[in-house]
Amino acid sequence: MTFLWDSGDPPAPEPARRGTPVWSRRGLLQIALSCAGWLLLVPQIRRAQAPLVGGFYVGVSILLVAFLLVALVSITVILTACVQRSWGVAAVSLVLTVTAIVVATRQDSHGDYVDHQYRSHRAALAALAGEYRAGRLNGRLTLPPEVRSLSPSAYAYASRDVLFVQMWQNWRAESGTGLAYFTTPPTAQTVVATAEGDFGRPQREVGDGWWWVS
Repeated sequence: MTFLWDSGDPPAPEPARRGTPVWSRRGLLQIALSCAGWLLLVPQIRRAQAPLVGGFYVGVSILLVAFLLVALVSITVILTACVQRSWGVAAVSLVLTVTAIVVATRQDSHGDYVDHQYRSHRAALAALAGEYRAGRLNGRLTLPPEVRSLSPSAYAYASRDVLFVQMWQNWRAESGTGLAYFTTPPTAQTVVATAEGDFGRPQREVGDGWWWVS
């Protein structure tokens, strides 16, 4: 027996949903969203190196939050493209995101950081060197506000041969690096105390008699 509701062909299966094309407006927007944030981190990295307010640790904290937000956006965009089977968008987003990460993190390389910090504090360091040459600095120093953001630890001293401002030290304060001012160029045998119990050697001159010591 054939019933009326049994007659006719069975419904055709729905066609598989197509992913978002790479060159569509939506695809390009997703790609831009996945990688643009990393490039926008570049000025934030600069601000973290020489923060306008709040000091070094506040600048680094803001940078860390921004980094996590940008990473979350990139991962979300790429995973969303995969769920939507937009494989082209996902692949291009991943490649451009990795490229943007390399470009952004390259701005924070060791040499760039030291040179940027020196340029940002050049006038204040010149004034400090002038005080040193005039013989008004000796022993442990209280850094002026203009130089304070350069040295989170505030470890600085002046001796007969060198004026030293620490830029970094480990959490136990037993190893450090920084900038040293010499009235005469240092030699290969020159040794500078860079922290309590640690010594470093001048690596290169950054300008106006100031040397990077590590």
